[in-house]
Amino acid sequence: MVALVAMLLALTAVVLAALGSHAIPMNGMQSSWQTASNLHLFSAAAVVGLAALIAIHESKLLQWGTWLIIVGTVVFCGSIYIRVMTGYSLGAVTPSGGMLMMLGWLVAAIAFLRKT
Repeated sequence: MVALVAMLLALTAVVLAALGSHAIPMNGMQSSWQTASNLHLFSAAAVVGLAALIAIHESKLLQWGTWLIIVGTVVFCGSIYIRVMTGYSLGAVTPSGGMLMMLGWLVAAIAFLRKT
């Protein structure tokens, strides 16, 4: 399931990058879109790698960390995409997504250390 979600995350990253380049007016917010787009695609690639680790090591802790990264990516990047497209800021939602990603990476690192 994680591998499928990772690939859908990558697909949406590429689609949104293309839309940002060709179809969505940026209104001076190109830098924000670029940040979201880069983090979205890099996180998708990282989650593909984590899915491979989960397939090898059945670790609930690693699964938790990976899902935190996925949810954090959707919340962080999604809130930026929404702000660029609508002008509406979701306030503390964006940093909350970033914190979820950071927590996910910490949990994943702890899971990795427990396996070594």
